Amino acid sequence: MSIRYILVILSTITCLVHAQLTLPIISDPSFNLLSGEILVSQQLISWGIRLGPISLGLGIDLSALGLKKREDYRRSRARSTINARLLGLDLGLLNLGLNLGGSKSSQQTQTKSKALINLDLDADLSSLFSWGDADNVARGERGDTEWFTYISIGTPPQSLPILPDTGSSDLFVFGPSCSSCNLYNHTSFNPHQSATYKNVSDDWVYYYADGSGALGYTSSDIISFGQYHDQRIIKAEMDFAIATQVGGSDFKSSFPSGVMGLGLDSMSTIKSHNVVEDEGKTLFSKLVKTNQLSENVLSIRLQKGRQSQGVVYEEGQGQYTFGGIEENYVRGGREGLVWMDVMSQNYWGITMEDISIGSSSILSQDRTTPRRAIIDTGTTLIITSDSASSMIHSNIYGSWQDPKSSIWYIPCSTSYRSTGNVFFTVSGKRFGVPIEDLAWKRSNSFDGMCISGVQGGMEGFTVLGDMFIKNHYVVLSYGSEENGNNIQVGLGDRTDISPIL
Repeated sequence: MSIRYILVILSTITCLVHAQLTLPIISDPSFNLLSGEILVSQQLISWGIRLGPISLGLGIDLSALGLKKREDYRRSRARSTINARLLGLDLGLLNLGLNLGGSKSSQQTQTKSKALINLDLDADLSSLFSWGDADNVARGERGDTEWFTYISIGTPPQSLPILPDTGSSDLFVFGPSCSSCNLYNHTSFNPHQSATYKNVSDDWVYYYADGSGALGYTSSDIISFGQYHDQRIIKAEMDFAIATQVGGSDFKSSFPSGVMGLGLDSMSTIKSHNVVEDEGKTLFSKLVKTNQLSENVLSIRLQKGRQSQGVVYEEGQGQYTFGGIEENYVRGGREGLVWMDVMSQNYWGITMEDISIGSSSILSQDRTTPRRAIIDTGTTLIITSDSASSMIHSNIYGSWQDPKSSIWYIPCSTSYRSTGNVFFTVSGKRFGVPIEDLAWKRSNSFDGMCISGVQGGMEGFTVLGDMFIKNHYVVLSYGSEENGNNIQVGLGDRTDISPIL
């Protein structure tokens, strides 16, 4: 059965096209209740970054997932190109939950008991998170400072809190029969209460590298979201997934009841049933490819909360703007934006020319760190290579890396003047992160120390997560005639944030 994607605009006039809509963003306070060590461990492991010693132990039956050892796979099915292999297992589209082993702490034991699949792998997983090929990379999106928003699904609309994530491309929400979704403090979508619901019935599974994951089935319904200046709501029919089971502590502890992927279409794992050629797989790309936005852009403004020395006293907010740019928030207005072509097939990935702290260049001394970065609202921290992270922290007095966890710490009292701010250079311009922001969250293990907002272990590219994004204005663009329809990322300094020197 084929389902035709139809974009429907709700309006009191004949047709409302070329719109600009906004999604208010709210910071999630639930993570303030969790240990920073647990949060940063989940964040690093979700990117396949090993923490501590890892031992090999594959005592698990994978037959239920249809996974076969490579030898059996070759016997049963011929294939010219085999992507994504690890330790003789066919990982398909990489949607496999990998719970990395290490020290047998109570935290790790608890995470493993909640994971859908537990594998201890003595392997470097960084190659799994590919910059340029078409593999669908699944990973976690949890952290201390998380911004969420609300969308509605169905007719009449059911409102759900979701996490917008530019580092993935699937939309999924909790279902009413999901016993592991903690529905006593989360919201679910009930398809039986929607007159426009269509059950596509494809199995859907999304396993994250930290051992969490979700599985369920795909569906189609009306997604409504945002508002215009005149309070009208936009609606779009599209495929999404309803989770019948989730695993891992991150889904249970965070406020959102789903994830809205805003990455490139190539990362989507939901099979398209659209008979119309290429109408887009995410809400953003669908609005662009059906010509519904004033501009083919998505602007991101994350407002940081009021905090000091690793303690948040007031949560931040922000806004996602589809189809427009809030020029009053950009220093120099629209002309103050610096544009870079997207160089990745998977991510909003751009060329990064340098990393520096103060006036000291890091990458001029480091020939191994790739000169590329991605914009990822689903990652709280900035994650870069081991070598670049080590050199950054070598310039921060009192910084320390725990040899057991590989987590970097800096003194919570770290401040500007005594230590320079951190900068990332793209298209010839330096974009900074205040050194005080790097004192991200107070450690539960080491007095006076804060977990650093920059961590290592990412050797393929640098992840510019919310630690970077909340200090700048970010615009994602599907291109225009003026730039040859190149997909681009625009960055600008914010008018509501003091200049970062």
